[in-house]
Amino acid sequence: MNCKRIFVLSFLVLLSVLFCDLFAGAKTTTDKPFVVVIDAGHGGHDPGAMGAKGQEKDINLAISLELGKKIEAMCPDVKVYYTRKTDVFVTLQGRADFVNKHKADLFICVHTNSAKSANAHGVETFTLGLNKSQSNLDVAMRENSVMLLEDDYKTKYQGFNPSSVESYIMFEFMQDQYVDRSVQFASMVQKEFVGNAKRNDRGVRQAAFWVLHKSACPSVLIEVGFITNAEEEKFLLSNNGRETMANCIFNAFVAYKRNVDRKSGKQFDEQENKQEDKSADKKNNENEKENSVVEAHKEKQIDNQHGDNGTVNISTTTDVGKNSGNDTTQINKNETIAADVVYKVQFLSTTKVYRRGA
Repeated sequence: MNCKRIFVLSFLVLLSVLFCDLFAGAKTTTDKPFVVVIDAGHGGHDPGAMGAKGQEKDINLAISLELGKKIEAMCPDVKVYYTRKTDVFVTLQGRADFVNKHKADLFICVHTNSAKSANAHGVETFTLGLNKSQSNLDVAMRENSVMLLEDDYKTKYQGFNPSSVESYIMFEFMQDQYVDRSVQFASMVQKEFVGNAKRNDRGVRQAAFWVLHKSACPSVLIEVGFITNAEEEKFLLSNNGRETMANCIFNAFVAYKRNVDRKSGKQFDEQENKQEDKSADKKNNENEKENSVVEAHKEKQIDNQHGDNGTVNISTTTDVGKNSGNDTTQINKNETIAADVVYKVQFLSTTKVYRRGA
């Protein structure tokens, strides 16, 4: 009898221990902080784009630190990491490795734009994707060219040449599993820049950035303005300008994270979720009707403000309301219109000798 009682008690103790472990594990998963990595582009002996009075690296760092300070103060459930907090050089691969090391949920790269024309102005936010226009490719080449400052860049970047158009063919065969969430956040950033900071909207774009390609999470590269434009440089060098831009990115971050929390069920009860679903369904129905009208009466317009290099680009506007929470945002895509099918082939060479038939 005593043996039976001891066995039952032992079984109950073991069961309670297992239950506690499972509960603790579930709680740990739920309580995991949201991790954001903020990347101030360039730094150290890499100044980035040069203006009449300032350097890109300084603008990037100031806005990044201000953004991080706001998130740390207002979002206690978010852990903020910085690729750099001082004027130091960090490699492109080093930035991506840092993101992956900390298992980031979102990667925000802050950059300042430049152009040959002093009239070029406005804000644009990039996600990883194909270079749909020459201007997008030019930006990607400029930002990727940082790797040329490294002595062993050919080895570290697996033969990738940031100055060669052929090297970018590889990105056309790659799929980014985070593209939807990246575009969603990018759209929110642009909405804030245009609505609250009254900046010129150059749209959400896609280009082949190495640092985004190697980062395993939703990621964007934000161009906060043109340092080669006198008015925008003055704005970005001012404390008010930097705080304004940081505040816009912060507002977009809060909206994005709220959407992530909603989908994960965090801090939202069942009744609120039902109400959100009804609102979302209603909005989606409205968007579908709008998209039908757009598809039936689509027009291509020449967007002169994007022709920074003297070329004329065709601008096509498409709706992405489903990616931008409760508001419909637009992505402006500068695309080269091709009449014929284009075939691209990439050959990889090696000095390794293979046996016949291998």
